[in-house]
Amino acid sequence: MATLAHSTTDYTTTPATNWLTAYNNYVAKAEFNRIGWAATAVAIQGCILSPTLLLVMAYHGGGDWQFLASMMGFLLVLVPILSALPVKYIFPTFAASLVLHLLIILIDLL
Repeated sequence: MATLAHSTTDYTTTPATNWLTAYNNYVAKAEFNRIGWAATAVAIQGCILSPTLLLVMAYHGGGDWQFLASMMGFLLVLVPILSALPVKYIFPTFAASLVLHLLIILIDLL
């Protein structure tokens, strides 16, 4: 009797090709300039995203829930910055706030 053996390729992922490893390496390098990243996140959030959202809400009639959600998103960015957390926590919170602000702006415009 003979057994059938299927040849399979090796699907192991090396640590160098994993996206999470690449992100962790980037965050480790960015930790040296943590204050710069924090200042950039606050500047983009406070000088571009929030005023744009408030103007769009004023002209297109946004609701109170949109204002509350946008301020919670702004607070979401400020908490890791003011508590001096590593860049590992600043990047995802800023990305979540950016997506939230852009989503509310698109809801008002469309």
